[in-house]
Amino acid sequence: MKNILAIGALLSIILISPACKKSIDEFLEKAPGVDVNEDIVFSTQQNIDAFVATLYQYSMFSILPVRIDGNVMISNPATGAAATQIGTLSAATDEGKNEGTFQFANNWNNATILNSNIIASEDYRYYARWKAIRMANIIIERIDTAPGAAADENFRKYVKAQAKFLRALSNFELLKRYGGFPLVMKRYVSVEEAVQPRSTFAECVEAIIKDCDEAFPDLELTYQASQRGRITQLAVRALQSRTLLYAASPLFNTGTPYLSMPNAEDNKYICYGNYDKSRWTRAADTARAVLDLAAMAGVSLVDVAGNRVPKEAKENVTSFLAGNYRVSWERQDNSEIILADKSSLAAGNNFSFPWQHIMPVPMGGFFGGTSVLLNFVKKYEDISGNKVVWNDAGGDDLVAKYASLDPRFRQSIGYNGSRWNPAHPIISTYEGGQHARGCFGGAWMLKHCPEVISNGSVLASIPLFRLNEFYLNYAEAANEAGSSPPASAYNEVNKIRTRSGMPNLPTGLTTDQFRERVRNERAVELAFEDHRFWDIRRWLIAEEEGVMRGGMYGIRVKQLTGNALRYEPYLIENRSFNKNMYLHPFDLTEVLKGNLLQNPGW
Repeated sequence: MKNILAIGALLSIILISPACKKSIDEFLEKAPGVDVNEDIVFSTQQNIDAFVATLYQYSMFSILPVRIDGNVMISNPATGAAATQIGTLSAATDEGKNEGTFQFANNWNNATILNSNIIASEDYRYYARWKAIRMANIIIERIDTAPGAAADENFRKYVKAQAKFLRALSNFELLKRYGGFPLVMKRYVSVEEAVQPRSTFAECVEAIIKDCDEAFPDLELTYQASQRGRITQLAVRALQSRTLLYAASPLFNTGTPYLSMPNAEDNKYICYGNYDKSRWTRAADTARAVLDLAAMAGVSLVDVAGNRVPKEAKENVTSFLAGNYRVSWERQDNSEIILADKSSLAAGNNFSFPWQHIMPVPMGGFFGGTSVLLNFVKKYEDISGNKVVWNDAGGDDLVAKYASLDPRFRQSIGYNGSRWNPAHPIISTYEGGQHARGCFGGAWMLKHCPEVISNGSVLASIPLFRLNEFYLNYAEAANEAGSSPPASAYNEVNKIRTRSGMPNLPTGLTTDQFRERVRNERAVELAFEDHRFWDIRRWLIAEEEGVMRGGMYGIRVKQLTGNALRYEPYLIENRSFNKNMYLHPFDLTEVLKGNLLQNPGW
């Protein structure tokens, strides 16, 4: 298996390989008659760095539809044909509703997810992920024998540490979707050898943690600006925190799974098989380690006291709201980003991917817009921390309601009268308005779309880990680990609220009450960032009315005299959710090979 074209294409278990990606082909360009093999790849630091850079591309996940070297990150394994992701996963939850009927999220809403369409219905990077795992295994196996300058011990350790983290990252992405999966921790050289059964859920968790622990000492705490996007020690701890939080959650930390496997002994592949409160303690301790290490690394929440409540920032004759929260998700390389994907996008080729595939049609998009459901808007408190009442019969006070909401609402949602960007300085979602087409919820998801997006040279900010998540990880886990929420859990949630101009949580909450408050805080703070779908599943709340099942509501916005607006709630649709949907099904073609045990209900 010396030929690197084969290395790039052959996946690590018996998965049919997609066509080789252009980035690898370009890397392997050579003079006529010269064989390119592994020995050449691992002969110089420059060649190894190029191979590692390709590994980054295939390992870094993105919540936005992006292309890598001209290819969308899904390929038909037989033909290599690309398919297109339109919209985000928000529209498969109570966060939103797609403006069209053909987007992948609708398969979740209609409960038409199948083991034959799961890759096209969410897991777009499935084949790229297995390719990344194989590439990481090759690096880990070969780097210690690299000659010449590549034999430098520090260089070898650094390369291996990156490969181990990226393998752990790919494995976590499998874990959160499927539970236990076939652990592939070495390179296989034949299809027969590569046939691997599922590993248990616990084995998969510990493999991820072990890879991270082994990578940690050989990485830097921080890098200079030119090296942003490289793996740091803080990113390692962040991945461990997210992994252990998910593992401690009700979906997995149980002896009674959401559905039993046909043979109950096989439940070890979808859960631990028992409940253990110490798993929450481990998750809390690891989240605390992230926060402590962040302080050492100079990574901090975006929190300028004067910007906690957003102000109008003047630009020409229009204005937009600038505040801490918007800066935290919009500005590249801001102070709270732990790790962002710098590998998948290049300036000058981004208007279609991702922008047109997440923006609404009225703003120049291609049916990728997500309107925000009233179900979700109700999660926003008013500026004083009180629950906001939305009357079923509607009301004539919509302008006042919008103005009273948590400032994070105005910095992440495009509502009637607010600004989208210079080309759309005033959003009109009232009936007959310029931006009302397809806006079933009554307002648009603005987050991800920066203020300046007039051409394809604007890069998306795609953070894999932001610091705000880990304040909430700690609070959730610390609450579950004890008999009552500790003061430290309150403190971390309050830091998140304070930086956005919100008051502290009320004291004296029970464990159950605090759980609901921190879950709501997580929904608002991490809205539209590919957390809600996975949180809903790991908390086992998808079947609750109005979450991923039952009535999904929007508001009709009507113009009154002057600037007054009336809102009228209405039922958009009823959604379905079946218990088997708490975990993805493995793709049918893989199960039919006879060695991969399918998840229950599929």
